[in-house]
Amino acid sequence: MDDRTAATVVLTGATSGIGAAAARLFAGSVRRLIVHGPEPATRVGPLLDELRSAGRAEIRYAQADFDRLDDVVALAAHIADATDRVDVLVNNAGRPGAPRRRLSADGFEATLQVNYLAAALLTERLSPLVPETGRVVHVASATHLSATFDLDDPQLRRRYEPSAAYARSKLALVAHAVRRASHVRPRIVSVHPGVVATSLLHAMFAVHGEPASHGGENVVAAALRPDVPTGAYLDEQRVAEPARQVRDATFREELHRLTTTLLGPWLDGRR
Repeated sequence: MDDRTAATVVLTGATSGIGAAAARLFAGSVRRLIVHGPEPATRVGPLLDELRSAGRAEIRYAQADFDRLDDVVALAAHIADATDRVDVLVNNAGRPGAPRRRLSADGFEATLQVNYLAAALLTERLSPLVPETGRVVHVASATHLSATFDLDDPQLRRRYEPSAAYARSKLALVAHAVRRASHVRPRIVSVHPGVVATSLLHAMFAVHGEPASHGGENVVAAALRPDVPTGAYLDEQRVAEPARQVRDATFREELHRLTTTLLGPWLDGRR
């Protein structure tokens, strides 16, 4: 990780907003950058050309729709075919809470799947490629500080609200990082990239924000700064205390069991 030009970075959700801003920064400092998006490569050609001209990084693009967990499995296989080492995995792909409760193609509440379950699955699938010196970064949100994850209603059948669905998916990401840091390597952190003016922010909140480049800088710092401790939650570039539910070890273990159960078919090769 100290030799940034030797790193292979995988960045999900890289075709717009904070992800695209982070991709531009990574492209100028790493050896290989594998960027993911839901669009066909033909629709993101200008961005890929820009990344290839930004530095000496080898740029590869991989398409996957995180509304389908089979696509996440296929994405991991595609990455494994492209490289035998992933120094940094940045789980940035995310969506706002839908105006009305919606299920994914796999039957899960869609915000939970795209923002959390897909990231947890991709992390597990790519773990054999990440060395002990590597790092996983979950792009979370400070909205998780006001969220509560009801383990008895993970699909939000009883009460659905868009911003709450988004916030609790990010709480799950932060909790996943904290738990994983205490059990397995490599290093893993979560980061609130700032209040950034993206289509995702404006879909849920009537607030202004910083430019996407601000969020991209915070994501890249979380990925490459050598002094960030594993398990840390970063508020932009400052280590901060996560939500109280995240700090509850019993909750983290129960969430882990739920996650493993939900992802079972995709984790054990039955899909």
